[in-house]
Amino acid sequence: MPNIQKIMEERVFEIDKIAKFDSDKPQKNYFYETDKTVGAVWCLEPGQEVYLHSHSNVDDIWVCMEGTGTYFPDLENEIQIGKGMVILAKPNQIHGMRNTGKDRFLFVGFAAGSLPMDITRY
Repeated sequence: MPNIQKIMEERVFEIDKIAKFDSDKPQKNYFYETDKTVGAVWCLEPGQEVYLHSHSNVDDIWVCMEGTGTYFPDLENEIQIGKGMVILAKPNQIHGMRNTGKDRFLFVGFAAGSLPMDITRY
């Protein structure tokens, strides 16, 4: 019978223990990676942002857990987002995020596809 502690370490994650904020720059805290997916907890203080970018080889899914922000789906538009919203950027779709609220902004990101993922900045 498998050791339950080993299963917990490999398959159960606690966002509060993964999340790390930094007043100087946004934080991307990886918590797992396989050959098909990767997961990270993004932590943004007010005013911090994830720069506009795209990936040619993965879907990028962001699940907003705490706070409010502005999502950039391309170079011209903005979408106000908040807790409970899920955002999908398919391959080659531009995306970025800014914490436009007064509180911390936390979202969980998953990339699925052909890893490692590439990044094109805009």
